[in-house]
Order: sequence, then structure tokens, then C-alpha cells
Amino acid sequence: MARHGDEQLDMDQIDMSMTFSPAHEVGISCGTVTIDPGRAKVLIIWNNRLQIHQLPKGRRNVEEHWFDTALRETHEETGFTATPLALKVPTRAQLPKRALPNKGKGYKKPEILWDHVSREFIGTCSYPDPQSKSPSFKTVYYWAATCDSNSTPDKDTQDEGENLVPKWIDLVDIEKFLRFGAEVAVVKKAVADMKRSGHKIGEQ
Repeated sequence: MARHGDEQLDMDQIDMSMTFSPAHEVGISCGTVTIDPGRAKVLIIWNNRLQIHQLPKGRRNVEEHWFDTALRETHEETGFTATPLALKVPTRAQLPKRALPNKGKGYKKPEILWDHVSREFIGTCSYPDPQSKSPSFKTVYYWAATCDSNSTPDKDTQDEGENLVPKWIDLVDIEKFLRFGAEVAVVKKAVADMKRSGHKIGEQ
């Protein structure tokens, strides 16, 4: 046993529960929950190949920042340019010393930041990747964003071979459209974070 503050840590238990995965077996995708708050609509796509509705997302380019991937993939798959939202997203990320009084001297780091406004990701969806020919466990990171649903999308933004149809649907209808329950959950999380951050939804 080792002590961490007032807690005892079981190193053997940590060792047994810890896993390793080589990079080529880890799939990382990023996407957005893009909402038009005034009209209470969310941007989704119809995937003609899979015959399902889903949220826009996609794999990172090499050395690309995950946040940039989310915005790029949303634009490529839908033609719409999403603007990321700064929200009170509960997060385990920590504030840098430069953002703290006295460079953090005497500051006790909280386990979770609850009320700091940031553009942190709002949640993830994880699953074994059924489309991969080799073993891969995929995690999709989502960011909250906004866009005018009445704006005109750019044309010819999708990669060759993609056949995706962007759609704006009413937030109240997400469970009727989205195929995966985890994606429904991430949309609800985005709405909750927007509301607790002071955004009005459905009030033009």
C-alpha cells in the first residue's frame, strides 16, 4: 500500500487494472454537437452507406490537434462552419499556473473543475471499431458548437466516396433520428452544459 494524501492506494490493484494498447490499435475520432440555439435544432448527418443518422465526426490527421479535427470534420461532412462554444464544462483538466493567483502558490487543485468557462470536450463515445480490419478500440471526442441552421453550407466538402446528407433536426426529436443511444446522450450533455452556462435554447 502507498499513501496519497489521506488515501491508501493499492498498487497491485492498479497494476492489475492497468492496460496497454499500441497506437495502431487506438482509434481517435473527433466531432461536434452543433446546435442552433435560437431554433433549438442540432446538426446531424444521414450516412447513406450505413443507412443511419449520426453526429458528424472523423479521424484525426497526423499531429492534428483534436479540437481542430472536430471542426474540420464537421465542415467536411456537412459543409457548415461550426463555431466552438466556451461553456462551463465539468472537466478533469487543470488550470495552468499562469491562470492562478501567485502562480498557484497555496492553490489546491480540485479533482474536477465545475464552473470554469472553457472549450474543453464535453464527452466521449467509445466502442470496438467494427469497420476496422485489424483490432481497434475507438473513442470519439465531442465538442459543443453553434451554427445558423438557415445559413448556406459550402459545396463539395466531403471526401471522395463519402455520401453524407446534412440535416438540421429539432432537439426534441434526437431519439427518433440518432441510431446510437450514446450519441443521444452526448447531445443531451451539450444542451445541459449550454443551459448551465447561461445559453437560451429555443428563444429567438
